[in-house]
Amino acid sequence: MLPGDAMADGEDAISIVPGRRCGECSLCCKLIRVDAFAKPPGTWCAHCAPGNGGCRIYDARPAECRDFYCAWMVSPGLGEEWRPMRCKLVLRLESDGKLIAVHVDPSDPTAWRREPYFRTLKQFAIEGADINQQVIVYIRNRVIAIFPNKEVEVGTMNPGDHLVVREVRGPNGRDWIAFIEAAGQGAAR
Repeated sequence: MLPGDAMADGEDAISIVPGRRCGECSLCCKLIRVDAFAKPPGTWCAHCAPGNGGCRIYDARPAECRDFYCAWMVSPGLGEEWRPMRCKLVLRLESDGKLIAVHVDPSDPTAWRREPYFRTLKQFAIEGADINQQVIVYIRNRVIAIFPNKEVEVGTMNPGDHLVVREVRGPNGRDWIAFIEAAGQGAAR
């Protein structure tokens, strides 16, 4: 859940915010990796017809597409300015809510730094720090971590790689480090 969202204990069902629907937006079909089709992030899905009805195989789409809802669809705290086709960002919760993933349209790679988006993402990072929730920006395979005190260019992440984030104590108090652990490598750091 995004900070500020409320959900009853034990509630697993996805609840779409009243009045919201994908409509003409299909940005998730571009920004999100789809393993079933070996579709990399940041490229249009071969089955998508953006601006012409969306998914051409909607009734037969894979489970990872069928089960996907962007945060704007399910988070009442995100206003109309967070509609993906408007802000060029697709937010989603991953890792059982421990990660707020911000997928950025590579045709507008600095969209996440514009206001009100950056201020809100920074606030998510501040609120998430005490509950070990991370805010991570993805521009295709490029990874940037947003922490309460800084933003860190982590590097390039490939399928199977793992993002590792650790809190450390520094001379100025709380700090964080982030690195990518390549597939098949153990956590040696």
